[in-house]
Amino acid sequence: MGHGTPMMQNFIIILISLLFLTDCFADEQRIQTRFESKNKEYSVQYKKSKWILTDKSGSVKYKFQDQGFTSMTLFASNNGQKIVVIDDFMEGHIIADRKALWIFTNGILAQTFKLKDLIGDTCNISMSIWYTGWCIEDFGFIDNQDHFSISTYELTDFVFDLNTGEIIRCKKPKGFDSETLIVFGEFRKGNGEQATMKIERYISGELQKENKVSFTTKYYGSGIWMEVLMIKNGIDLTPKKYRGRILINTCLQE
Repeated sequence: MGHGTPMMQNFIIILISLLFLTDCFADEQRIQTRFESKNKEYSVQYKKSKWILTDKSGSVKYKFQDQGFTSMTLFASNNGQKIVVIDDFMEGHIIADRKALWIFTNGILAQTFKLKDLIGDTCNISMSIWYTGWCIEDFGFIDNQDHFSISTYELTDFVFDLNTGEIIRCKKPKGFDSETLIVFGEFRKGNGEQATMKIERYISGELQKENKVSFTTKYYGSGIWMEVLMIKNGIDLTPKKYRGRILINTCLQE
């Protein structure tokens, strides 16, 4: 049997290359079974449907039941008493009433929060092959590890009191008010500071004529950009930590 024409051989090579590249860049399921406190004094490890917290010498302090946490991120406090679990790699695309954050004290569940508690509109998320994204990776302990902070795709900053399990802060970035837009969309930018976004999703603010907003920005080079921006009085005021980290690809306007 022949090996085919050169054209056919080239087509097969290109097809195989494309399949290889697609496989390389496709999402994969995530499994994490061990986490350490920042000071390395404690670690929490998954074993037989439970998570076990041990100190540096290997002494077991407490255990708690797994709830699918191996695809999530666990934080252990430096004194080993607090555990925060965040579903930052939300497997699947079904939201419903699924939980997004758990707070444990000495192995006892103190509080849980559903995704709907933290996201005003569950269209303001990102979906890939394996998972749903809804927060940026700036989460962690703050204030001598008494509190825990997280920021969502809606540009909302949350702070949780780990002693009470309650939300003690829930606010937009500095400068936000009723006149401010938080929108997701595409804009083309040249060498200057002027740009106009075609709005695909409103997170906050009034509807704009033809769903377009013009603004000035110092933070992007020439090209086409897809971003969530906070715009006030025609000026891009988006905090740096959000730039280039949010893609909303559900519930887009037709």
